[in-house]
Amino acid sequence: MISIYRNLLILTGAILHAFPVCMPCFFGNVLPYLDSYYHEHREKTSLYVSPLWTVSVSLTTFILSMMFTSPIEHRFGIHASILAGDILLSFSFFIVQFIIKEPLALALIFGGLRGASVGVVYALTVKLLLQEMPNHGGFATGIMSAGSTVGTVLFIGVAFAVINPSNKKPDLKVDNKVYFSDKNLLNRVPTYFTVLGAITAASTLIGAALMYIGSKKHFLMDKEKTNTDKSIYEQLASNSDKCKTLGTVEKKELVPLKVSDPQLYGDNEQDRDFKANMYKVSSCLNGNPNTDEVQNNGLVQNTFNDENGPPQEYVNKAECEVLELSSREALKTARFWLVWIAFITSNHTFYIYLALYKEYGEQAISDDSMLITTGIISNVSTIFICPLVGIASDRIGIRKTSMILNAASCLFMSLMVIAIHTCPWMYMVLVVIENIGVAPHTMIFSIIAAFEFGKIHCASNMGFIRTGNIPLVLLEPFIVDALIRAIGWDWVFLTGSLSSAIATVAIIALDFF
Repeated sequence: MISIYRNLLILTGAILHAFPVCMPCFFGNVLPYLDSYYHEHREKTSLYVSPLWTVSVSLTTFILSMMFTSPIEHRFGIHASILAGDILLSFSFFIVQFIIKEPLALALIFGGLRGASVGVVYALTVKLLLQEMPNHGGFATGIMSAGSTVGTVLFIGVAFAVINPSNKKPDLKVDNKVYFSDKNLLNRVPTYFTVLGAITAASTLIGAALMYIGSKKHFLMDKEKTNTDKSIYEQLASNSDKCKTLGTVEKKELVPLKVSDPQLYGDNEQDRDFKANMYKVSSCLNGNPNTDEVQNNGLVQNTFNDENGPPQEYVNKAECEVLELSSREALKTARFWLVWIAFITSNHTFYIYLALYKEYGEQAISDDSMLITTGIISNVSTIFICPLVGIASDRIGIRKTSMILNAASCLFMSLMVIAIHTCPWMYMVLVVIENIGVAPHTMIFSIIAAFEFGKIHCASNMGFIRTGNIPLVLLEPFIVDALIRAIGWDWVFLTGSLSSAIATVAIIALDFF
């Protein structure tokens, strides 16, 4: 009962932390207002840069900070690091009120601070979920991602309520772009970010408190559980032959693992060795089976028949085979580079769709409220999709789940281009469907990092998987602008379809390594 209660506290805290995580999800709806704001104040702007640079800078600092998250966590502790990230994240929204008149300052200061803080907060929150709920990591991460969707819907709704409550339409066309000209509407744009800062501060600080309470050591175990753990540990040496596996797997001896991470396995050496043995079985399978097959099929059953032993406990076979690789070791494997390619290509689709679907839709649909409603509906749908994706990753494996989502994204991205010219209402339907494929993107690759390379260094490994995205997001505004001017909006979205196809092939190739 205590375990269930503390897991609920941690999961609730993770959901609250996920509210402000996905910037492209809500920034695409704010982008038309920002474009209009800067067009109105273009004569007062010292140096104009596209507001898309804000997303690019945010994603870049997100990746860089994630790469150094594991050392920071080991130095200051997981909860202290999360709290510091929460404070910095809230501050990044509040400061926009003073810097928004300069688009370069918005990109560098707001985008930079927000990305750096989210990199720490997101990586460590995912790690906390995976280590606290190792048997249901995909489902827990999916629930957390649903929190990101709730936050996105909230931020989109706040944007409409604060900036454009009268549902005014863009009425100023310049070249191939459409802007809002209403001055009262534009003057409310800075206020929007202040409101977001208040929402972010409330959700993340409450979430940090809940996760801290749920993770307190004295709260995790009562006296009976502690005595049971000690009893089992003393029996491990003599009872190792009682660890049985399902299917054709033979009995093998438990090999003690020396794990130095107290956040993952406990506060003392005995506790760490015990918990390592509980979840990591060395050579529990015959030969060297394909690790993806191990991940996707069956379960390992640890059964202790002694009177004082725990009830039967099930863990994924992947736990038996996953090697704990540091970032240096992971970089030397072919699997890392295939995951790297899959992430960078699918992220292009993610970026194009989330940042530009509204502006693309405005080429044929002039009703702003209809487009915003479509965005809200598409995000609400992922509240249910993300947990289902997490369950799918637990049941059929993260590789197959990722392959299915990327293949579907490739198909529906192409159909969006056809629909906007033939049937605009179908375009809005496809916006909702496509969001199902791209919204779990960050969650999918976070789970892949843990299951392909281990959980101890998963925070930094998440960052290194995303390194290829740094030049991409920095070049994306130039690429998008050039493509729109040279060959039009359609080809921009077709490049997203092609990128999803490449990601699908890269994920399939993991089965051969």
